[in-house]
Amino acid sequence: MAAVVSEPRGEHTDRVDVVATVGPRPRPVPLLRRPVTWAWTALLVVGLVVPFQVSDYDLFKASRVLTIAIAVAGLNLLIGRAGQISAGHGALYGLGAYTAMIAVRELGWSWPLAVVAAVVVSGAVGWLIGLPALRVRGLNLGLLTIAIAAIFPLLLARFSDLTGGTIGLQLAGSPITPPAATGLSDEQFQFLLLVVVLAVVLVLLRNLSTGPFGRSIDALRVNPLMARSEGVDVNRLTLTVFGVSSAVAGLGGALGGLVLASTVPDSYSLFFSLALLSACVVGGSRTWAGALLGAAFIVYLPDLISQQIGSTTGGQWSQLAYAAALLLTLFFLPAGVAGGIGRLFGRLAGGVQRRRRP
Repeated sequence: MAAVVSEPRGEHTDRVDVVATVGPRPRPVPLLRRPVTWAWTALLVVGLVVPFQVSDYDLFKASRVLTIAIAVAGLNLLIGRAGQISAGHGALYGLGAYTAMIAVRELGWSWPLAVVAAVVVSGAVGWLIGLPALRVRGLNLGLLTIAIAAIFPLLLARFSDLTGGTIGLQLAGSPITPPAATGLSDEQFQFLLLVVVLAVVLVLLRNLSTGPFGRSIDALRVNPLMARSEGVDVNRLTLTVFGVSSAVAGLGGALGGLVLASTVPDSYSLFFSLALLSACVVGGSRTWAGALLGAAFIVYLPDLISQQIGSTTGGQWSQLAYAAALLLTLFFLPAGVAGGIGRLFGRLAGGVQRRRRP
């Protein structure tokens, strides 16, 4: 039986009809036989073992990867799943960091409560940013979010009484410390905590992007007008996705700021927002594993370049490397590195199954 699915390719292009053959539903693969299940299990085991095998400095760098991966996962929901664009998530990451730092430093809140406050504030601001998305899409929305990312450091410097101005905010030490009974160092505890938080975030986002809500998000990405005709409240869905994505970015920023115990405006510049966007694309915007790969890319690439050519010009070459990696990914791996790896595993698994057939 054949079904015709109409999918638009742009506002001013002809409609493309995709003919799909619908046959008997394939038998689902048992969970423990899925390559992705074993891959995530192995990654989790490695994450739990790493803190006891590497130095505290290496753990600190790895913890930064995890906090950025949380933010990129939220960006993947917005871009890869909902088809919206944002080049301003670095500002939301920074907003989460500053909110948590102010709550701990000025209000004397415990760090878990400060993180919750950062999530709420970032989600609310993201919801407000989503309001223009109800009227503009594509390039115009991207330019709007770029403007937000460019203005954010200026606002931090302007309201210096609250944010510390160009100096930023510092704590005597990270408030995220282990219970004495665990015997863990601060860096070990922080890394293990971030592994758990990232795992929970990825599971929640994956569940959110499946089922009826996930199908509504897919409809929003493919054709908002058709989604509206099918009874989807496009406006509310758009605002919800922006809010959730921004809240997740704020969560990553809050944890990142508290682990570092320092925030400065220059850390959340327009370049950082564009780096998050490149992490989303390079890792794979429609894969949750891509968030981790993309975060590792933008954290470790500058260090690698600085080691090879020196720290003086390393920053400039890092920007060039980001751009080159982005172009190469768009040309050769449009689904990102994680998407390419997933296709490779799929082909290998398919080849094994074909060889097993009599």
